[in-house]
This record gives sequence, C-alpha cells and structure tokens, in this order.
Amino acid sequence: MSPLPPLPISARLALWYALTLLLLLSAFAVFCYVGFHAAAHRSFDRHLDHELEAVVPLLAVGEGGVDAGALASTAAVATRLDGPNATFVRVLTPDGDVAFASQNVRGRPPLGVALPEGGDALRASREWAGEPLRSLVEPLRAPSGALAGYVEVSGVEWSRHRELRDLGRTLALGVALGVLFALGAGWWLARRALRPVAVLTDAAGRLAADGGRLGGRLPSDFETRDELTDLAETFNGLLARLEASVARERRFTANAAHELLTPLATLRSEAEVALRREREPEAYRETLGRVVEDVAEMTGTVQGLLHLARAESLEKTPDARLDLGALVRQRAGRLRPEAAARGLALDVSAEPDVRLAAEAGPLAEVVDNLVGNAVKYTPPGGRVSVRLGHVDGSARLEVEDTGAGFDEATCERLFDRFFRADTPEVQAEPGSGLGLAIVKAIVEGYSGEVGCASPGPGLGATFWVLLPCLHGSD
Repeated sequence: MSPLPPLPISARLALWYALTLLLLLSAFAVFCYVGFHAAAHRSFDRHLDHELEAVVPLLAVGEGGVDAGALASTAAVATRLDGPNATFVRVLTPDGDVAFASQNVRGRPPLGVALPEGGDALRASREWAGEPLRSLVEPLRAPSGALAGYVEVSGVEWSRHRELRDLGRTLALGVALGVLFALGAGWWLARRALRPVAVLTDAAGRLAADGGRLGGRLPSDFETRDELTDLAETFNGLLARLEASVARERRFTANAAHELLTPLATLRSEAEVALRREREPEAYRETLGRVVEDVAEMTGTVQGLLHLARAESLEKTPDARLDLGALVRQRAGRLRPEAAARGLALDVSAEPDVRLAAEAGPLAEVVDNLVGNAVKYTPPGGRVSVRLGHVDGSARLEVEDTGAGFDEATCERLFDRFFRADTPEVQAEPGSGLGLAIVKAIVEGYSGEVGCASPGPGLGATFWVLLPCLHGSD
C-alpha cells in the first residue's frame, strides 16, 4: 500500500486552523455547559430551601420525636401534585425510618433514604422511578439539642435536565458548524495568502525554462507588503548580482578577445612577412623589436583587464579604516618627479582627518590613475592641482589640470572601457583606455560617485570623486 501524498500547505494550514478552533470552541462549550449545570443546581437548591422554610414551621419537634400532623392536614398544593411542580416531603426518624410521607410520595415506588453525616444538611441528586431527583435533608433537633429526626424535601429536575440536554445539543451543533465554517474559511484564507507563492513558483519555473537567461525577475508587487514581498525582492537582488557578475565575465571575455585580436593579427603578419624570404640580420632584429612592442601592448591590455575585473568584483573589509589625506599626499608625491621631468607644477592640498571605511590598495589605484592621467595629458608648463576635502558629509577628491580637455560628447564616454579621445594629444601617449573604467568600478564599489568636467578641448579638465567618509568615533 503506497503512502498517502503529503497535503498542500493551504490544506495543512486550514486543518490546523480548524483543529485550533475546535479545541477553543470545545473548551468554551464545556465551560458553558458546566456553568449552566451548576447554575441550574443552585437555582433548584434555592427552590428546595424555600420549600423547607415553608415545611419546618408545620412540624412539631419535641423530645419524643417529630409530629407531622399539621403538615398532613395542610392544604399545600405542592405536596399533593405529582410532576415537575411537585414537592415531595418525608419526615425521618434518627435511624432513617420514614415517619411521615406527603400524599404524592405514597403512590410512587419506594425511595431510598440518604442521611447527612454530622450536623449539616445534605443535598443529593439521584434517580427515582427513572426521573432525576434533587433532595435536601435537614436535621431536626429537640429543645434540649438532641436529634429528633430529619425532614427531607425533594423535587424532580427533569425539566432542567432537558434544558441541559438541549443546551448540550445546541453547543455541539454550534461547535460542529463553527469548525466546518473555520475549515472552509481557513482553506480560502490560506489559498489567498499563499497565492503569491504560486505566482513566484510559476515565475521561477519560467525563468528556469528560459534558457539560462538572467534578465527576468520575480514579481514583487503584491496587494500588501509582507515576508513574501521581501523574499521576492531579495531573490531579485540575487538575480541582479548574478546577472551583473555574468555580464562582467562576458564583457571581460569579449574585450579580451577584441583587444588581443588586433595585436595578434599584427604579430602574425609581421612574422609571416619576415619568413617569406631570407633577410639581413638587421631586418630580423627590427621585426623582433616590433614583436616585442606588440607583446608588451598585449601584456598591458591583459593586466588592465585583470585590474578591471578585480575592481568590478571588489571585496570590502568591514573593519577597514583609511586616512585618505595621507594616501593622496603619498601617491601624488610619487608622481612629483615625473611631473617635474615634464615641466609641470603639481600642487597637493588635502584636509586632515578625512577617513574612509576602505582599503588602501584600491584607493591608491584611483589616485594613481587620476593624477597619472593629468600628468600624462598636460603639456609642459602646465599645472596639476590635487585637492581633498569634506563636502556634505562626503570626501571629495578633485584632480584639475591645464591639459588636453574635451568636449561634452567625449565626457560622456571617458569612463567606458577602451575609450580614448580621438585627439592628437591623447593618441600620442600610450594607453589601453582602461584606467578611468577601473577608477569608476572601484569608486562605485565603495558606494561613491565619479565624474568629470571640461570647458572644452585644450582648456584643461577636472575629474572628481565622492566617497562616503567616517564621522565621530567610527
């Protein structure tokens, strides 16, 4: 026999909801039933107390016993009736023998005797001729204090028992209907609450069947914001990071192939030309020199691509602390000899206590690229100014030069991979076009911003970086 398949979550939630409500309603029904039962007994006991108060004055209690003559001759209707309104009275001797019984007792089956223990009254419930009977037995004492006998007042409780049975049936029916309603409502609510799960499952299935594409996203715009919305947004964030990672890998592969293809083709062409016929040693040395230059260019391209890949997948250390002012002065100082050799003035102005939650290595590469580019593309006699300070709670690094400059269209593309401005000043200098892309990747990796501005070609340029800095005791 195969095991039963597991129930859906909505069915399990509905069953648990119905079971919980069943327990609560059952407890409430039992509480109501027991409370009503006790209240009915208390009400009937007060009725018996009232009847006892009416009977006792009709009894003559003496040292020789109890005389019920006055009670026997009374015209009380209750002691003559037989039914729910009847009151059954008996006078008992101290030994429990029946000394007197009201008229309505004589025509019924014998009733057993129950005597109280000690001097207190006795209240007892029992059956008499198939009917529920409630009795109150009160000791009677002579003037001397001796026990003269007992008076027993009883009444049939069948009407109250019927009311209790009706109440029990009503409560049971109410519990059953409540549980059935709870089961249906719980099923509907669970299905409604879990509808986003079905939507997410369907969307995830379509993503899985979409040939490995990562551009799709799970829906997160449900009627209300809850844990499933957070789950969908978290998963979408994961997909976005995976998509960005895959895109980086694809760009790296495409860029590497594109940038290495031209030097490799040139290298092969030069080698093939050199091998077509015998040449002088000087021609071979010239060809080998160009091969070395091409290899050096490819090496620089590969190194730049590796730096860019590391920058795009930057791993930050949470407890890293960096004095950016000291780093800027150090890195700019290393470029001062090159600037002097080119006939440039290099000014550095850094405010103290500019601290970041960052590592020195990546930020050193940012400073080297920005200041190095400014020195490279500024003609002799020019000036490069490096400034660092606080701006609206952020650290702002500016590198201004009097160099080549650029127009607005060029500004929009300067941080693209392998882009180099198509001007003689720029093309005359060696470079791979990856430096500013590396700067942008590192700065954005630290939740910063990077930008540039220029009045126009030949009028210099300013590159700036904004990074969140630490405050107080951080």
